Amino acid sequence: MANWERKSSYLLREIVKFRTYIDSLNAAQIHKDKIYAQREIDAEKNPDAVTGDGDQKHPLATELDSTDEPPISSESKPIVA
Repeated sequence: MANWERKSSYLLREIVKFRTYIDSLNAAQIHKDKIYAQREIDAEKNPDAVTGDGDQKHPLATELDSTDEPPISSESKPIVA
């Protein structure tokens, strides 16, 4: 009987763990959707954020978002110690 109780306890902990994980993923998705919606609202309110080629610049955008230049490989540069 003790083995069954340990197995039941383990399965209950796993259920709680995965439900918590799913809840956190859902919360992150909702937060992401709110951020993107706010970016769209800000872009509509501030048309100056539009560049000449029609791309919009967002405050959280990084250089990695740019497709103008290929990424620089770390292998091409010598390591200076």
